[in-house]
Amino acid sequence: MTPAAVSAGTEQALCEATERLFTGQPTRTDGKLTKNNLWREAGVSRATMNRATSVLADWDNRVGQSPATLLAESDALRE
Repeated sequence: MTPAAVSAGTEQALCEATERLFTGQPTRTDGKLTKNNLWREAGVSRATMNRATSVLADWDNRVGQSPATLLAESDALRE
């Protein structure tokens, strides 16, 4: 059985939380770009966040392209 998709309101809450975290304007967390902060920032459960596959795909893509990630990869290559 496949898990149920999230509601439009939940998806919107996760998208808004993503934007707040990536713009450095968190309201409920310390602002680190982690999935733990994403679900907390959105005010949903971790299980609910995990059902929002399109939001998580966007999150993973954006985290992979964030300046902090690129800097860490660059530092690792120099070692």
